[in-house]
Amino acid sequence: MSKLKDRILSYEESSSYKILPKLPLIISVNGRNFSSITNLLDKPFDTGMYDCLASTMKRLCVEIEGAVFGYLYNDNIIIISRNDQNIATTPWYNNNIQKLTSVISSISTFHFNKCADHIGLQTSGDPLFYTKVFPVPSVIEAINTIIYYQQLNFTISIHFSCYYELIKKYNKSQIKNMLVNLSQTERIELLKKECNVDFKDYSSSFRRGSACFKDYSGDQNEKSNWIIVNDLPIFTQEQSFLKDILN
Repeated sequence: MSKLKDRILSYEESSSYKILPKLPLIISVNGRNFSSITNLLDKPFDTGMYDCLASTMKRLCVEIEGAVFGYLYNDNIIIISRNDQNIATTPWYNNNIQKLTSVISSISTFHFNKCADHIGLQTSGDPLFYTKVFPVPSVIEAINTIIYYQQLNFTISIHFSCYYELIKKYNKSQIKNMLVNLSQTERIELLKKECNVDFKDYSSSFRRGSACFKDYSGDQNEKSNWIIVNDLPIFTQEQSFLKDILN
């Protein structure tokens, strides 16, 4: 029995990978096939859907040990967790990748669906989430990661706004030809010319994403609370915003 136990446990341990401790950890949570299950929702931006995602982001920030910052764009949630702030800090679940990804995916799926049921969000299937985790070598690179995702969000939001406004007038093939090789500025101009829609009129959450972090501005005797901020700056222009939070 003992030999059998040791052999089976050795199989289990052989794929029990861990991330190096004392490094900022990036946790990326994505909706699975959300482009298909959201076809009944408002496009390019559905406030109910986004509210559920924002609530899920906040729940993850509360649940994940060491979490310091959450960023939401499209159907993606990014959490930055730090266990490198002092020598005694230990990683959540000992940075075991299998445990981290399974627990975080479960929390995300359960909370999002509970929120969606509460507000009557109509999806064309069961919303599920998958998770990736990876370390970055420094806080500076964690900041750069968030900057990259905000830039990616800007590109995606311009594309979505153009596509879903133009589809009211043209077919998919025509839209593809209209948008090919256009810069972001040119796409924004096309949106205004063809659809009389000013990209700046979309909510800041759609254009720049939303964030979740602890508010320390109140009474020092009061416990800090996680807050959601929908009106974010452009991070490349105000990098102190991220530095102050992550540090």
